[in-house]
Amino acid sequence: MSKKIRPIILAGGFGKRLWPLSTEYNPKQFIPIFKDLSLFDLTLQRANNSLFKKPIVVTSEKYLNQVSKAFERTGLKPSLIVLEPESKNTYSAITLAALLSNEELGKDRLIIMPSDHYISNNMNFYQACKNALKDGKEALYLLGIKPEYASSEYGYISFDEESSKKIEFIEKPNAKKVKELLASNKVYWNSGIFIFGKSWFLNKSRQSDPILFKKIEASIREGKQKRNLFYPENISFSSIKPISFDQGFVEQCEDISMIKLDAGWQDLGSWVALMKLESDKTPTLYGDESTMKTERPWGSFQILMETDSSKVKLIKVMPKQKLSLQKHNYRSEKWFVVQGRAKVTKENEKFTLELGDSINIEKKQIHSLENLGSSPLEIIEIQTGDYLGEDDIIRLEDIYGRVDLH
Repeated sequence: MSKKIRPIILAGGFGKRLWPLSTEYNPKQFIPIFKDLSLFDLTLQRANNSLFKKPIVVTSEKYLNQVSKAFERTGLKPSLIVLEPESKNTYSAITLAALLSNEELGKDRLIIMPSDHYISNNMNFYQACKNALKDGKEALYLLGIKPEYASSEYGYISFDEESSKKIEFIEKPNAKKVKELLASNKVYWNSGIFIFGKSWFLNKSRQSDPILFKKIEASIREGKQKRNLFYPENISFSSIKPISFDQGFVEQCEDISMIKLDAGWQDLGSWVALMKLESDKTPTLYGDESTMKTERPWGSFQILMETDSSKVKLIKVMPKQKLSLQKHNYRSEKWFVVQGRAKVTKENEKFTLELGDSINIEKKQIHSLENLGSSPLEIIEIQTGDYLGEDDIIRLEDIYGRVDLH
């Protein structure tokens, strides 16, 4: 099959929910989560297929070094690297790339490929892309994922099964709405992967928000290109309002068709998603592969990463076991439940947390953690503070007899 689709790879975001693993200057898409490879590396490898033309990458000027090194590692050559002077979200990034692409009329299919997604089965991914090409309509093709569990971290889209036409688009609904959506059995996760014709998209965009479209055009017209690098003009670009592609285009678009994608897709945008992937034994979590578990009477913990002022742990609490009622003088903690059901005591309040829930524990707050289930409870603990030593634990009550006398 001849090359028919131009990939637009989005690589300018900063995954704040994965802090402190993901930081402003070393965001999640460039971190070698998979031993020596990053999610951006894997995205380039996925784009290196006869189905695709050379990719256009949209990123930040501060990530040019990471992007260039990834292209060297994978051996793929970019068509163009667009270096945004500041982040304006995905709508402007996609429109910039579409305007800068040099597709011929009738051969102008583009695919949006976020670089912070994980796909385990590339062959199924390629087949989904071929299915969109085969359909041949002028429309926005969304690759939809059948939900594996209830999550408020993803956008949902409901379709008529017979026509594959959009019924409703719901961006990151609350827990109650998620349960309603899943009960209908007619919803899919929005993967953020889209296929559409360049000319069709640009005409739609120009009509829907002509002022925004003109500002994006001006940033190109007054910008500059050096070899395969394009720099939008700063002043024009700074006037562009930040808006996501979902909000700026998808929610208003009536011509949407869905292609089902069953390819082991995951958006690694949170500690919950990352640890779910780790539990499936697919990658090696970022950090020292040989990091040893530290055993405790209630279970164990493993340090995933640490800096001078932060530390990330994976804590495993065995069924019906409980951590001591304790406090810390020098650190705060944030807990994310990645498996199981937890009972948390914080001062005089008690909370029940399930998969995806989180809670903040401030320094000197009295707290405890208990596993309510019959299987191991796993949480990600992010510590921040001036001192993160294990001896900053003052135990007030402990079923294992480890109370500190003060």
